[in-house]
Amino acid sequence: MCAAPLTGQVAVVTGASRGIGKAIAVHLARQGAATAGIARAGPDLAALRREADGAAGRLVACPADVTSAGEVEAAFARVDADLGTPQLVVACAGTADVLGPLWLADPQQWWQAVAVDLHGTMLTAQCAISRMLAAGGGRLVTIYGNLGDRQQGYVSAFAVAKAGIARLTESLACELAGTQVRVLGVHPGFVRTAMTEQLAWGEQGRAWLPGFSETAERRWADAQPAADLITAIALGAADQLTGRILHPRDDLSALTRQCQSQPGRRRLRLDLS
Repeated sequence: MCAAPLTGQVAVVTGASRGIGKAIAVHLARQGAATAGIARAGPDLAALRREADGAAGRLVACPADVTSAGEVEAAFARVDADLGTPQLVVACAGTADVLGPLWLADPQQWWQAVAVDLHGTMLTAQCAISRMLAAGGGRLVTIYGNLGDRQQGYVSAFAVAKAGIARLTESLACELAGTQVRVLGVHPGFVRTAMTEQLAWGEQGRAWLPGFSETAERRWADAQPAADLITAIALGAADQLTGRILHPRDDLSALTRQCQSQPGRRRLRLDLS
């Protein structure tokens, strides 16, 4: 019997108690990685391990609030002790529960929504990169979302956080040039989760995103393509694309060739023409 492709790797996924993060954590364990799922303590996180029963790799749950530097560091220290140094870290924790005009938003709720996504990614990146540099290499994956693109209003907290993550990804890749640590963003596609269901049918979603449900019902998919892309990243297929946001539809080999001949394709740019 052939070994699972990620056997021998240690992975960490934040936001792993539900949605895309959960799907990725379970998938990585099934692909053989010893995987730690980080999320706030609760029944969803407690049930995570059962999702990967029979998987080729272990799946352990590590409770932590990704907006707390101390809790994130403690979770990574537990991973070090229980599984080893992570070679793959996926920063997936995020929320889209603050909708509506900015001037009507509760300031603390708005900032907390940004913090879960952007500050949580930054803290996760700090813990991951410091360990990867000491170990000689690794891969960090951030999660992008384009709900705020194309002049979409009423999603300012989500849009600001994801724009920040895109720039953070590029900045980290520049800072890590010359090392064996790669940083890539992944846009997972239009995945049906509890969060996107709330955007489609929740009270705020119906009020501020009235066309979302119709679009969602036509385009919804599952997280498998994104999980497959992250497996490919873990195996090194996107190492020459560090700093770039990738989508499951991307042909990584073709994109690598394009970026080698046109280095500017790797950069995030605003269309100012």
